[in-house]
Amino acid sequence: MTARHSSPQAALAGEGVPGHASTRRLFVKSVLASMLSSGGIDALTGSRAYGATTRPSPFDQLPSLDGELVADDASRQAVAGDFGHHIHRSPGAVLRPGSVADISRIVTYANKRGLKVAMRGRGHSLYGQAQVADGIVIDSTTLNGVRWNGNNTLDAQPGALWGHVAKAALARGLTPPVMPDALMLSVGGTLSVGGTGEMSYRAGAQVDHVLELDVITGAGQRVTCSPERHEELFRMMLAGLGQCGVIVRARLRLVQAPEHVEMRAFTYEDVASLLMDQARLTAVDTIGPLGGTVSREPNGQWRFVLLAGTFLEKTDGEDPAPAWLSGLRYKAAATPVRMPYWDYLDRRTASIAAGIASGRPNPSLAVMQPDASALPFLTHVLSTPEAFAGIWRIEVFPMITSRFTQPLHKIPAAALAFTLRLQRRASAGGAPDHEAMLAANRTLVRRLYAAGGKVYPPYAPPLSRDEWREHYGPETWRQFAAAKKRFDPANVLTPGAGIF
Repeated sequence: MTARHSSPQAALAGEGVPGHASTRRLFVKSVLASMLSSGGIDALTGSRAYGATTRPSPFDQLPSLDGELVADDASRQAVAGDFGHHIHRSPGAVLRPGSVADISRIVTYANKRGLKVAMRGRGHSLYGQAQVADGIVIDSTTLNGVRWNGNNTLDAQPGALWGHVAKAALARGLTPPVMPDALMLSVGGTLSVGGTGEMSYRAGAQVDHVLELDVITGAGQRVTCSPERHEELFRMMLAGLGQCGVIVRARLRLVQAPEHVEMRAFTYEDVASLLMDQARLTAVDTIGPLGGTVSREPNGQWRFVLLAGTFLEKTDGEDPAPAWLSGLRYKAAATPVRMPYWDYLDRRTASIAAGIASGRPNPSLAVMQPDASALPFLTHVLSTPEAFAGIWRIEVFPMITSRFTQPLHKIPAAALAFTLRLQRRASAGGAPDHEAMLAANRTLVRRLYAAGGKVYPPYAPPLSRDEWREHYGPETWRQFAAAKKRFDPANVLTPGAGIF
């Protein structure tokens, strides 16, 4: 087999760059084919499987690749888990693509061999959505190019980090309209699930600002799609959980970036006042970032905080207090903090990285509730020890639902809704407290659906097919299921989501 090196820029165009054959890659591929065709390894236990006297290996007659397909234990185990540290599924092999064409080749190969395939970014899902037992995981990190496209747009490959996208945009005084809290998330990852942040209340999700996609469908075909071209595929890819194809390029819309951000924190006596003031501020045009937190102090008292920011073009001198402060119900206000816009974007990178490095199970839950049921839901969580198990912080974000336009990014049927992120930490995988938190999430999902709420899929526990139907609603489910059959007829893509 021939191995070629490929630069991110060349890979962004879908082409490999000719070079000298890599002895290591040739060796790994040769060993992989020989090992799996003659005896192989069991994807879950590491024991021998696929023996010549039992059944043929699905990994023989591999296509020529610009990157590499590896099956060593370390590579397989590295993609067998995620940030949730709850579900573990080891693949049979890992593709490190050297070009977009590699993804098409492997998906086509998987169709012929009856294999499952999943694309993995940075592993920030919590419940095995990007995992695939025995099949092939595509590691997107080798396709990480970002390229200016003109007209306030740039193109990004799936493995590009949002931090890199932000830097490329800021070099021209621009920014994506919605940025996630974690800059180490990948473009392909967040666009596959929706992508939200502190500007989502006004600007919707990240998927609402995508202009064009290059996709490898479940049949292995490369298709360029947009609202004007192959619209069905375009809509079914954005927040589509990787069911119809693999995103290999996204054209992103950019807007003018502020120079600085001034953040204000307000403490409240109760959660009802916090929610009411958040709802009120969604209508204030001069507000920038908007969010809030609920946490418990060491003395057992609750702490309710509203966070609101203002974008500034200068930092010299004192600005007058904004008019929107009048009438807010807070009991105390912290001193405003000004920072460069990049520092604002990067504010949580260290803490999130530390949480990932800890290796502790993260049985968190993210949901969206209609305005009318957000307060009862939060009150139940805060007053019920079983529901509150392991929660160290709840993040609260208001959302003007009309700003969310993509059909698969499901939101409650209300003019205003609230995103609630219940951040949990368990002591150890399989420990009693971990299991109790997972059980609490299941109970809360049932309560959520009864009140007209929706889950945020990457941070939702595994759902049954009936629950997925309820999540999408009859009409959207019909469209989604039809698109799945059309674009992934052999059902090879992203089995970990458990939708089809």
